[in-house]
Amino acid sequence: MRLGPNSSNNKPRLDVVPDWRDVLQGHKIEGFGAMDIWGQIISYAYQYFDNAAFLALSAIGLILIYGMMGVINMAHGELMMIGAYTATFAYYAGVPVPIAIIFAGIVTGVVGVIIERLIVRHFYNQLLSSLVVTWGLSLIFTQGMLMIFGPSAKNMPTPFGSFSVGEFSFGIYRMVLFAVALLLIVGLWALFRFSSFGTKAQAAIENPTMAQALGIDTRRIYTLTFGLGSAMGGIAGAMFAMTAAVSPFFGQAYTPLAFITVVIAGGANVIAGLVYAVAYLAGIQTLTVNVFNQYIGYISIMAAAFVALLVMPTGISGFVERRRVRAMQR
Repeated sequence: MRLGPNSSNNKPRLDVVPDWRDVLQGHKIEGFGAMDIWGQIISYAYQYFDNAAFLALSAIGLILIYGMMGVINMAHGELMMIGAYTATFAYYAGVPVPIAIIFAGIVTGVVGVIIERLIVRHFYNQLLSSLVVTWGLSLIFTQGMLMIFGPSAKNMPTPFGSFSVGEFSFGIYRMVLFAVALLLIVGLWALFRFSSFGTKAQAAIENPTMAQALGIDTRRIYTLTFGLGSAMGGIAGAMFAMTAAVSPFFGQAYTPLAFITVVIAGGANVIAGLVYAVAYLAGIQTLTVNVFNQYIGYISIMAAAFVALLVMPTGISGFVERRRVRAMQR
């Protein structure tokens, strides 16, 4: 059972499973103190939000590019790696952590703009070609970082410390990750809902020909969207650099779950789909990790993705959108 990064070795008894009705009614349970019971409840909630934060931050840049542009960016993990390296070197150069994270987002955003202008824009509407090209970019970035920095890992300290409930200890930074993920999701929603850029971007995605006829520079919209998605990946990598060692293979740890999240989310509604997929997968992962172990938790995510796609082939957002349209037609 994962109790957080600063958990004590003196764990409460886990061979006794308390009845949830006794917990809610405050009854004393053999083997558990009152603080231990509430500590375990908080531990489950903590793990859920921790898993949700990692899924959301890993996938938000990827789903933005895929949902708005139809491009599968196989170099997304490497953009996260670039963001992690940028934040790490900025931190050790004396830059405050928040500024280092923002700087990492700017750097990866610029890298994304360069990639889109030089390479990706030539492969729009060519799904397999764009997949192969971005996969090639991921290999170039990884090998390039190996040549420059070598395989040795860099580390950033985890800030904010921890708090305890009974015998359970929880890292505060994990909750900061969730807050940042929530802030980025709300920020993207507001950007595409209320700004002129959001209106133009949606028009360019839904009907590029009509958008161009109306005077919208669709190429510029695509470039900015790809850059924004890349910046989101860089920010995620910078945030994760304080939870794991940074190496040229850093992004590969997050890419599989990010792709699974995007596939389950679907492209009908980028923001809503991401929220639905993260809520679903985080719940499955938290449950199975506590009942079984970490390895079964990852396997269960794959199984959950398989089941979800059998029931909803176009993803959760596509399923919800179809239900909404049918309800309006009644």
